[in-house]
Amino acid sequence: MPITGEAYRQIGRTLAGAVSVVTARERGSNTITGLTVSTFATVSFDPPLVMFAIQHDANSYPTIVSCRHFGVSVLRAGQDSVAARFAVKGQDKSSGVQMEAGQELPVALIADSLAQIECSTNQIFMSGDHAIVVGLVHAARTREGGPLLYFGRRYGTFIELPGAG
Repeated sequence: MPITGEAYRQIGRTLAGAVSVVTARERGSNTITGLTVSTFATVSFDPPLVMFAIQHDANSYPTIVSCRHFGVSVLRAGQDSVAARFAVKGQDKSSGVQMEAGQELPVALIADSLAQIECSTNQIFMSGDHAIVVGLVHAARTREGGPLLYFGRRYGTFIELPGAG
């Protein structure tokens, strides 16, 4: 028998993860839809694939799963207000957030983020109450800096241990 929802949520709270914002443009308009994720990961080097998961009841779900292209902005330390803005339900999340256009694909990216990744939708898998979206990477840029992390329902950053590395 599977564990309960609360026990499962407790597991999630023990996992630290980099915070990313996934964005897509609604078909037939220039409206930007997006959400904050901590499930973003690289999947394959050849071809270059990435993935993230989105809950079926997320406001951005219809746009994200039907789009042909999406952008991923890996947030840097200090961008927690951007993460919080894209984490709430609502449609106008990008208002007041400095965005940049993709260089290769028609995607919106968070300005000054640690990494900006432009993807075309490659595959979508339905699994439980989430869709797992796999994207083919067409372009990516990285910047120096530290990541914004999410752990125990709080935002933080990376601190190197003395003597490590």
